[in-house]
Order: sequence, then structure tokens, then C-alpha cells
Amino acid sequence: MFERRLRTILFVLLAAVVVLVARLIDLQIIHADEYREQAAAALLLQRQTLPFVRGRICDRSGVILASDEPSWEIRIDYGLLAMDEQYLAARASRFRRNDRYGQHLSDREVESALRDDIDRMWRQLAWFAGESQAELRGRAAEIRDRVTEIRRRHAERHGFDERVREETWAHPVVSSLDDQQQIAARRIFREWPWVKVEAANRRVYPGGECLAHVLGRIAPVDARAVEEDPHAGDPLRRYLPDETLGVAGVEHCAEELLRGHRGRYRRDRNGRVIEDTPPEPGRDVHLTIRLDLQQRLYDLLGNELPRLPHSPGGSIVVLDVPTREVLALVSWPAYDPNRFREIYSELRRDSIHMPLRFRAVSNRYPPGSIIKPLTCLAGLSSGVIDLHTRFECTGYLFPDNPGVAASKCWAIAGTGRRMAHGSVDVVDALEGSCNIFMYHVGMLLGVDTLCTYFDMAGIGKATGIGLREAAVGVNPTPSWLNDVKGRAVHRADARLFAIGQGEVSVTPAQAANLMATYAAGTFKPLVLVRESEPTPTWELPVRPSQWRAVHEGLYRVVNAPTGTAHKYACFRHDRWVLCGKTGTADTHRRPVSFRIAYTDRGGHEIFTVLPAGSRAEAVSEFRRLHPEVDLDPQAVALHRRYPEPLPGEQTYSHAWFAGYLQRVDASGRPLHAIVPRVAFAVLVEYGGSGGRTSGPVARQVAHLLLETLGPDLDPDARPPGEAS
Repeated sequence: MFERRLRTILFVLLAAVVVLVARLIDLQIIHADEYREQAAAALLLQRQTLPFVRGRICDRSGVILASDEPSWEIRIDYGLLAMDEQYLAARASRFRRNDRYGQHLSDREVESALRDDIDRMWRQLAWFAGESQAELRGRAAEIRDRVTEIRRRHAERHGFDERVREETWAHPVVSSLDDQQQIAARRIFREWPWVKVEAANRRVYPGGECLAHVLGRIAPVDARAVEEDPHAGDPLRRYLPDETLGVAGVEHCAEELLRGHRGRYRRDRNGRVIEDTPPEPGRDVHLTIRLDLQQRLYDLLGNELPRLPHSPGGSIVVLDVPTREVLALVSWPAYDPNRFREIYSELRRDSIHMPLRFRAVSNRYPPGSIIKPLTCLAGLSSGVIDLHTRFECTGYLFPDNPGVAASKCWAIAGTGRRMAHGSVDVVDALEGSCNIFMYHVGMLLGVDTLCTYFDMAGIGKATGIGLREAAVGVNPTPSWLNDVKGRAVHRADARLFAIGQGEVSVTPAQAANLMATYAAGTFKPLVLVRESEPTPTWELPVRPSQWRAVHEGLYRVVNAPTGTAHKYACFRHDRWVLCGKTGTADTHRRPVSFRIAYTDRGGHEIFTVLPAGSRAEAVSEFRRLHPEVDLDPQAVALHRRYPEPLPGEQTYSHAWFAGYLQRVDASGRPLHAIVPRVAFAVLVEYGGSGGRTSGPVARQVAHLLLETLGPDLDPDARPPGEAS
């Protein structure tokens, strides 16, 4: 019995030894390489993400307009930004262990000391950054809101709530530090482990104010961008919440080109590189803009508009006629894009000059008389008039009933009388900007046909410029009037639309393209980014003889003694002449502030006035400033309009001039058979008379074009209205 038990025990021990040996063979021989890799992986350091450099934006000659520069930023752990209780408890426990606050303190005392530390950190950070604590804490609140929204959307998408990776990161609170500032920051904030000073890039805009609207801006990635990211599945391309993306201007429309790929770097604890994927910088983007021309035109508006009594701003747009490339896209006033965050509150409050508005592409204005050449082309092309058609202008369309709306020619300044042009044809009507002639043509065409020709010239269509700020203008077709205005066509509509009044509207960029269409006989969408796809072209159904009549009229507007722009815009040059059309577009005074009544927490009724361009903007701003107040929208009332009322029955008008430079022959006559190289539009808000106000600006624009573009103005295009 004893021997049997002994043999059993020995057998069991032998079996255990066999298993142990087999396992050792498996570990050290058969799967040695696999386990060696696993052991090495356990000793790897955390993978590091390498940031990319955003692509540069350059003008057409390669001058850098926007670029990334190395900088440093101060980041703070999200747990502290959110004042997360678990994060704070872990920090307090760690501080207790390393005796930062002393072993004798109670838990409550440690927590109080930690919060005092945090408050001291914010004070020190505000002093270092030169900002208020409110601004810094507001930035922290924005980060918290952004991460909270990401977590909410993540929970909706996956059906359960869990912590997201953004809650484990340190987020930038102070950016754009130089080398000396980052050294000082490391010294000042070294006692707080939740503060980190890390390398970053900052976006700089050497072009300054003149290109602020065109280039746009970048901003932190938000929850929507993360959710709608087309590269969400690519760990090196997807958006991360502590990064930035283009949100306006070219920065936004060229985002796919400008954005690069992150890199990754990883090594083991012995220093050997295990993974090394270098970052890929974004592509450079070249614009069609000429910086020198853009700057000179911006300075021109900056010199001229402040001299006017009522004008808060304006725009100049210059196009290359054959290609429709945008050579200048000026909105005045603008702002320093390098200080946008610093001055944003001030810019937002300026509801009179509206420096944040991209007037050149965003603001829609009645075109006034610059639409009249298109009205004539529509009449000629459709056959309702011909080159010999004449109408009598006595100053009134209905002399026996002069009070009828949209039935008067333009008023002669300071006289109270209406201009009477007598018997006029197409050329005469354009030269003198005769409303009566246009009324007749508009009535013969009707709204439907007139709007069809508006459509051919791009009115109511996207400009093709690619900017998210670009408005399309309004082509008030009968269906548009019914759908948007809820009304049928009125008898006066055709007359109003024929002179560029009523609901028809264009942006300055569209006005410049309208003039380029007159000059070339073809419509093309605009081009701003040279990497853009080719744009379509279509010709207006107008015969060469009809084009010549319109071109002659545009020439006489500036160069004939009786032309509406002759006194203000005419200039002498041995090779070039300015052709164009003035426009005086009646408009209304606009809101600039609202009065809001509300009750505070103490039950006191308070009134405040907020600068805003609309009731919706005023409500939005009030709720941003007073989120705790339950605002009644009925308590929001208009406080002030701009400009102040004019005496008597006078009204305000926007002032237009749209034109082009035309080559002349040896006798000084324009060579209408040669397509001009450049066309432009000038818009002065609340400028009054187009000739008197925008005409002198247009003359200066023409001189600047000749000085700046020089040999580039030599034409190389085909005759207008003829197939290439």
C-alpha cells in the first residue's frame, strides 16, 4: 500500500515537472519571439503625436499672406478646467503624500488649500497673459462646453455615456508665446503639475487689415466639426478638439488643401524608435489677389470714406475680365487679423461701421442704375426695342399723374425738379441714365422676361467665388416674389426692376462681374483660389451691333460732357479711357441699437441698450451677457437707426460706380472691338449720388490700376459677342 502511494506521488511530481519543462520550452523556444515582442511592448513609452504645419496662403505672385509660425502655448488639464471632483480628489491625495500641504491637515483643509492654489494659478496666469481672469475663465468655459458637447454627441451615436478622450487631455488656454515667454512660463508655473507649456504653431497674417475678410480666420474645433469630419476614421487626419480649423474666408473654403496630416512617434524605454511617421504639412494655396493692388485700394477707401458725412463703409472689387479672376476684393473698414481675439468684443459692438462684415461678398444692395445696360440688352435681344427706338422723357412717365410710384426720372440736386432728357435712344438713355426710357423697356419686357436676362448675367446666382460668406443676391422672379414675399407681381415691379430698385439686389462682387459681363459679352463665375476647378462660360444672346450701342453708352457716361459721371470720373490718358455706369440706389436707414427691458434677480426692472444690427442679434447678445435672465422677446424695442434722418423728404442712397478700362486708338476713340482687361465696382454705403460720390473714387481706382498693373493691362481677348 505504501509503495503504491509513493509511486503515485512520484508520478504526480514527475508529471508536474514534465508540464513545467514543456511550458519552459514553449516560453523560451517555441513562442520566444512572440513573448519577447510582448515584453518589449510593455516597455514602450506612450505614443507621441506630432503636429503638422498648416499650409500657407499666398497672393498671385507668391507673396505670403498667411502662414504658421512656431510658438508655445500654456495648457491646463481638462479635469481642472472642469473642476472635476475625482480629478481634484486625486490631486489632493497626491499633494498629501508628497507633503505639499502638510500631513497634519484634514481632508477639508487639504481641499481648501488646493482650491486656493487653483485660484492663485488663475491670478498668476491672468497677470502673465495680460488678460483678465474673466477672459481666461471664459475660455475655460468654452473648452468645457465644447468637450461636453462632444461627449453628448458620442453618447447619442453609441447609445451609452462614457468618458471621451478629450477629458484626459490638457487644453490650450494661452497661445502664441515666443521663446522668452515660454521660458518664463515654465519657471512661473512649474509648481502646478496641471499646467503644461508645450510647443505649438500660431497663424500669422503679414497682409494685415486689407486682407482680413478675404483670408478669414481659424478657430478651435467644435463638436459639430468632430461629428461631421469626413476623415473621422483616419487617426492622423481626423479633427481633435484641441486643434483649429478654418471657419471663415479662404481659411475655410480651402480647408482641405491647407490642412495637413499629423505624425506619430514612439520608442521603447531603451530609447529605440519603434514607430516614426513624420507629419505631412498642408498644401500652399495661391489666390488670384494682388497684394499691392489690394493694399492701395484699401488705403484709398480709408482716406476717402471718413470724409463723407454719413458713410460707414464701402467696397471695391477688381476683376480680370477674360478669366474673371479676382484681383482685389476690398471691404472697408476691416481689422487686424493678428489681434482678432483681443479686439473681438470691440469689433462686435461697432454696429455702425460693422468692421466684421465682408461687404464685398456678403452685403446685398439695390444695384440702381448699373443695371440699366442689362435692361437695354434685354430689350434689344428680345426684340421689344431696336437701336432706333426712341422714347420721350419729360421727367415723368405719366405727366398728367406725376405722383404715380416708379414713374419719375432722377431728381436734379438742389432744384426740386426732375431731369427731362427729351427724345432718347439706347445710347442717349445710358449716357444720361434716363429712368423714363428704362421704364418703357421694363413695361414692354415684363417682370418674367426681364428676370430671365438678369439670370443670364448671374443676378441671383452663386458667384462661384467659393467663400461661405458670399451671398447670391436677389433676382425677383414672379416665383421668388410669391415664395419669399408672399405676393403677386405688381404693375410697378417691371419699372422698378428696370432701374435697379425694388427687390433686386447684388453684392459688390456681383456688380463687378456684371460690368465684366458688359465688357466681354460673356458671363463667367468668379475665381479666387487658383487651385479651383475651371468655371463654365456662357454668352448672352446679343448681337455685335447691340453690344456696340451699349458700349458706346458706357463710354459716353464718363467721357461725354452730358454724361452722368463726366464731371467726376473723366480723366485723360493717351492709351486708355474709363467707361462705366454710375448708380444711385435708394435705401433705408438701418437699425444699430435696441433697448431691452428685463427684471433682475432682485425683482428690479432694468433697461439696457445693446448695439446690434437686428432684433435677433440683440436678443442673442443679451442672452450671452445675461444667461440667468428669462428674456421676453416682446421687451426688445428698436432704439436707434443709422444715419440720422435727413431734412424734408430727402432719402438716403448707396453710391455705385462700375466700369472698365478700354484701349483707345490714335484719335482717342475707344476700341470697342477689344475686350478690356480689367473691370471693377465701387460701392459707398449711404454715399448719396453715384456720380458725385463714387465717381471721384472710381477715377482714382483707374489711375491705381494703370500704375499697379501696367503692362498686364494689354488686352489679349476676342471681340465682344463673337465666338472664340
